[in-house]
Amino acid sequence: MNHISILDCTLRDGGWVQNFCFGEEAMQDILYSTEGAGIRCLEIGYLNQKSGTMAGRSMYASPEAIGKNGLQNHKKKGALHFVMIDYGKYDIASLPFQGEESFGIDGIRLCFHKEDLESALAAARAIKDKGYHLFLQPMVTTRYSDEEFLALISRAQDVMSSIEAFYIVDSFGVMDPDEAAARVCLADRALSPETILGVHFHNNQDQAFENAKASCEAVRAGRHLQVDTTLFGIGKGAGNLDTASFAGYLNEHWGNTYDRAALEAVSRRRVLPLKDTYRWGFYPEYALTAKYRMTPSYAGVFYRENHLSLEEMEEILSQMPEDKKDSFNRGYAEATLKEYKEAGRAAHKKPGKKGSGEGMA
Repeated sequence: MNHISILDCTLRDGGWVQNFCFGEEAMQDILYSTEGAGIRCLEIGYLNQKSGTMAGRSMYASPEAIGKNGLQNHKKKGALHFVMIDYGKYDIASLPFQGEESFGIDGIRLCFHKEDLESALAAARAIKDKGYHLFLQPMVTTRYSDEEFLALISRAQDVMSSIEAFYIVDSFGVMDPDEAAARVCLADRALSPETILGVHFHNNQDQAFENAKASCEAVRAGRHLQVDTTLFGIGKGAGNLDTASFAGYLNEHWGNTYDRAALEAVSRRRVLPLKDTYRWGFYPEYALTAKYRMTPSYAGVFYRENHLSLEEMEEILSQMPEDKKDSFNRGYAEATLKEYKEAGRAAHKKPGKKGSGEGMA
C-alpha cells in the first residue's frame, strides 16, 4: 500500500483569514493537538522579514519569534515543524544553520513564481546546505504546460541532485479531479522514486476533497504522497481541504490511524469560532475567480468590499489581462473598479436625440 500522509498547514495557510493573529495560546493548542492526533508534518507559519512580527502571530520576523511563542516547548517525538518562505521575502543568509538557534524548525517549504525559478533554486540549495529538510512549492502549478512542468522537475533535479519533496500547488482552486490525477501521474513518473510528491488544493470549485482522492488513486505504488490540509478548511478565499474529514478518509481507505475525534475537537475549539467574524469556504465569488484562473483576493475588493453583483464582478474579471492574475495588486484593482464605475455613470448620462418625443405622455 502507498504511503499517504497529511501535512497540516493551519497555522500558515489558515493565517490568511485573520492576518495570522491566532494568539500564542491558540497556536500552541492547534499545534500540539494536531501532533497528538498523529500528524507528523506540520507547517507552523511563514518566515517573512517584511511582514513578520515577534509574538502572537504565525507570520514570524525571525526563527526567534517561534521561540517567543513557545511552539517548540512540547514538540512530540517524531514531529517535523516546517515554515514557509515566499521567495524574495526572507533573506536566506539570515537563516541560522538547522539546530543552531533555529527554534525547532526542521524544514523549509520554499514557494516561488514561475519567473523566479533559477534564483529560487539557488536559494533552495542554500537552505539545504544549512541542514534543513526542503520542500519545493512552485506556485500556480496550472500555469505550467505539461512540457514546462516536466522541464521544471528536470531542472530542479539537476540543480538539487535530489529533491526531498516536490509539490503540485493548485493556488487558485482551478483543478478538477481529472486534471489533478493527470498532473500527479506526470510528476510521479518524472520524480526520483525517493522524492515525496505533495499536493495542495484550494476549494474554490468545491473540488478539494475529490482532487485529493483522485491524487491518492493516481499515484503509483511505493511513492510517498503528502496531502496538505487545514483544520475546518480554514484558508484564503475558499479555503482548503479539511484535516479531520480527510484524515477519516485515509483511515478508512488507506490504513492510516489518525485520531479524527481529536482533530474535530480542536477544530471546534480554535477554528470554528472564527467563522463568526471571518468568511471562508465555497462561495460563488471564489468560483468566479477560479473560472478566470486568478488569485481569489480580487473577490475581496470587487465583491466583498465594494458590493458589486456577481454579474458585474464577472464582467471585470473576464477582461482582466493575464499578467495581473497571478499576484493580487490592490492599486490595479481599485483603478479598474473606478474606471468601471465611471463608464457606467457615463452610459447612464448619455442623452437621447432631441425632438424624438421619447418619454412624452
